[in-house]
Amino acid sequence: MQVLLNKKTVTLSSLRKIGIVFAQALKSGDLVYLCGPLGVGKTALVRFIAQALEVTDLVRSPSFTIANTYSGGFLDSRPIVVHHLDLYRLDKICEDDALALEEFQNNEAITFVEWPQVGEHIMGMPHWVVVMEHCSLNERSVLLKANTKEAAERWRQAKYNMQYNQ
Repeated sequence: MQVLLNKKTVTLSSLRKIGIVFAQALKSGDLVYLCGPLGVGKTALVRFIAQALEVTDLVRSPSFTIANTYSGGFLDSRPIVVHHLDLYRLDKICEDDALALEEFQNNEAITFVEWPQVGEHIMGMPHWVVVMEHCSLNERSVLLKANTKEAAERWRQAKYNMQYNQ
């Protein structure tokens, strides 16, 4: 895995900017694992990314529903679909469980998974991993890693485009 971003003391405003760049780097089929303690901002990051992808529905934590699906704008002339899973309330998932997590990861959607360690044996290798930690009440650290060279290049291009267009 290649480290693309390792920032300390990230405010909510800075997290929004990271989300906007990240949204530009994502493509249908991407699987993103979000790791970190409760309340660190994992769902906020998904919300910022979804807004940048033109999702108009309110993005909420799927802690009790396990999964939420949203529709956004268009990417490569296809509608953007965002799956947001939260596996926090699950102890373990077996191959024959009725959740069918593998169905959420497909080439038609961008899939975000909070607390992925519970289902990673079913969902497989992510394209991206975000690790967040508390630094203070209003700040967190954000570590972003890409699992492929292609994903890392998309991040670099999105970051360049954001700097160039401002």
